[in-house]
Order: sequence, then structure tokens, then C-alpha cells
Amino acid sequence: MAINEETRMHGSAVLILFEALGKEIPEINFTLRTGESRNSYVIEAIRPSIIGKGTRLAAGLYIKSSQKRRSPWRYNYIEQHQNEIAALKNKYGEVFNVYVNSADGFACLNFSEFKRFLDEVHEEQEWIRISRRPKEAYRVTGNDGRDEMALHMNNFPIAIVDYFRDNL
Repeated sequence: MAINEETRMHGSAVLILFEALGKEIPEINFTLRTGESRNSYVIEAIRPSIIGKGTRLAAGLYIKSSQKRRSPWRYNYIEQHQNEIAALKNKYGEVFNVYVNSADGFACLNFSEFKRFLDEVHEEQEWIRISRRPKEAYRVTGNDGRDEMALHMNNFPIAIVDYFRDNL
């Protein structure tokens, strides 16, 4: 079976995320399973316990990738994508949107940040745009956003690591 570029990009994001989770919170066991579509996943965490079942927490992960070499990177969301993201949020309490910006790097938005740029009205097609000047942070704009937001240079995977550390 041939490995397509999208699979490689998703794999690189998942590898970096799981390396960071293992390094930063090694006492937690993490698993990943696929979601409804080829872009969605569920990260499940358990803090083992000597007696009992341990503490569990899960979050949705939605990965979009672009093969465009240079900034800006534009990611389209059809209504079905946004409905799936909303369903992940409703089921697991949080969902992270991870953007693989070709070989440049990764950006990450939690659900509330995502909603700054794509509101609750899911249109047929909407977009998020991520840009970056050399040696600067990523900047995010979107279809429904009124402003631009700068992301920390290392917000992926740190935003996801912090979520599990703080809530488990």
C-alpha cells in the first residue's frame, strides 16, 4: 500500500504530539483512535491507579494539512467538517484543530479559539488562513473572524499537553 502525503503529514503531527505527551507527563498512558473522517482522531488518556480504574480524559483532534510550500496556508471547511468538530467537542469536552503547514511547522487552535474564526453558523464552505513571516509566530484569520490572532511559536504540541496536564 502506498503512503500518500496527507498520511505522512498526519503521522508527523501525531508523532510529535505523542513524543511531547510522553516526555512531559510520563505517568499518563495515551492512546489514539480514528474518528469519523480521515481528518479526525480521539486522544484518550488514563492515569493508572493501583486500586480502581484510574482517571480518564479524552479530547478530539482534527488535523488539516497543506502541501503549499510558503505562507499563507488556507484551510477550507465544508459544513460537514464543522459539524464533525462540533460533535467531537460535545462528546469529549474539547477538540484541537492542528494545522500542518507543509514543512514549515504546526499550528494549533482549541475549540474556543477555532470559534473566533468560524462561528456557530456552519455555512456550506468557510476557511481559516494561517500565515507566518520569517522568524515570527503564526497568525490566524478566518471566514467569520473580525480580527487576527497570533499563536505562540510552540503552541503545538504544548496546548494539548497543557490541557491533559491541567485536567487529568
